[in-house]
Amino acid sequence: MRLHWIDTLKGIGIILVVLAHYSLPISFDTYIFSFHMPLFFFISGFLFDFGKYAESASVFVKERFKSLIVPYFCFAVITCIFCFLLDELYTPKITSIKFFENSMLHGISHILVAFGPAISYNPPLWFLTCLFVTELLFYVLAKKYYGEPRRLVFWLIIAGVTGYLYPAYVPFRIPWNIDVALVAIVFYGAGNLFRKFTETESRSSFSLKLESGFIEKLSKIERYLPLIPALLSLLYLGYLLKFPTDDKVNMNVLKYGDFFSFYLFAFSGIFTSVYLSRKFVNSKVFEYYGRNSLIILALHFPLKDVLIKLVIILLGVDTEYIHYNAGFALGLTVLSLILLVPVISAINNYFPFILGKKGSYKGFESIKARFRKSVD
Repeated sequence: MRLHWIDTLKGIGIILVVLAHYSLPISFDTYIFSFHMPLFFFISGFLFDFGKYAESASVFVKERFKSLIVPYFCFAVITCIFCFLLDELYTPKITSIKFFENSMLHGISHILVAFGPAISYNPPLWFLTCLFVTELLFYVLAKKYYGEPRRLVFWLIIAGVTGYLYPAYVPFRIPWNIDVALVAIVFYGAGNLFRKFTETESRSSFSLKLESGFIEKLSKIERYLPLIPALLSLLYLGYLLKFPTDDKVNMNVLKYGDFFSFYLFAFSGIFTSVYLSRKFVNSKVFEYYGRNSLIILALHFPLKDVLIKLVIILLGVDTEYIHYNAGFALGLTVLSLILLVPVISAINNYFPFILGKKGSYKGFESIKARFRKSVD
C-alpha cells in the first residue's frame, strides 16, 4: 500500500533540494543543507522491506541496480549531452564547464567513478550511486542483525564515526561514493528502525525477535518526536539568522562540520519534516513531486543553469545580483518545478526505461491508436 505521507515527505525534500541549489541567503542555505540529503536516505531506509529480500540477495541487488544505477547512467549521459550543447551555444569555442575541458575518455571515466565532484555538470547525481552502495551495506548488516536492534545500532554508529573521520585521514575519494555511504547508512538505518518502531504490523512480521524493553523505551520517546526536533530545528535556524555562516554541510564533498552538530541538526530537520508531511498529507502538489523526485533530482540542476542564463540575458543583471537572493531563488524554484511537469510526463509515458522500468509505453500506444483510427 502506498503511503501518501511518504510521497508528501519526498515532495517537501525535493523542493528543498531545488530551492537550496538556487543560492539562497546564507542562513537558509546552511539550514537546508544540514538535513535535506540525510532526509532522502532516511526515507529510503523507511521504505526498505528486508523481509521481501531476506532469502535472495541477488534479487535485491538486481532490483536496486535497475532502479538506481540504470537511471544514474541514463541521466548522466543525457544531461552530459545537454550541458555540452548548452555550453557550446552560450560560449562558442570557449569551455566554461570544467568537465568538458579534457578528452571524451576522461569524461567517460569520471562518469564511471560516479561521485558528485567528478560529475561537475550535474552534481546531484552523486546521490544515486551513494544510495545504491548504502542499501547494499545495510542489507549486509540486516542479514546478521535485523532482529537485534542494539547490535544493528552499534554497527550503524561505527559506520557513522568511520565515515565522519574518513576525510580527515584519507586524502582520496572512493568510486561510487562508498566513503559517503558510511555516513549515509546511519540515516538509512534510522529510517528503517523508525518504521519498525512506529508500525505495529512490521514489528511482528517476518518473525523478528526484537527485544520488547528496547522497543518500549523507543515508543515512549516517539510521543515527543514532533515537538523536540521541531524546537531544535527552529533554534538552529534562529541561530543561523543571528549568526549567518556559509560553513554548510555538504555530504557530496565529505563536509560534515562538527560531529555531534551534524547528526543532531540532521535528525532534527528530518523529524520536523516527518511531522510536517503528516500534517500536509492531503497535499497533492507535494505528493506529485514526491512521486517524481528521482526525475527532479536528476534534471533540475541543468535546468537551473538554463534559467539563470536566461534571467541574466533578459533582465540584464549580473550573476552576483541573483546569488543569495531569496526572491530569485523562490521564483526560479517554482518555475523549475512547473517546467519539469511535461518532462516528467514524457519520461513516465514514453521513456520509462530511463527510470529502470519496463513500462507499458502507454503514450506511444495511445499515439498508435489515434493514428490507426484516423487512417480507418
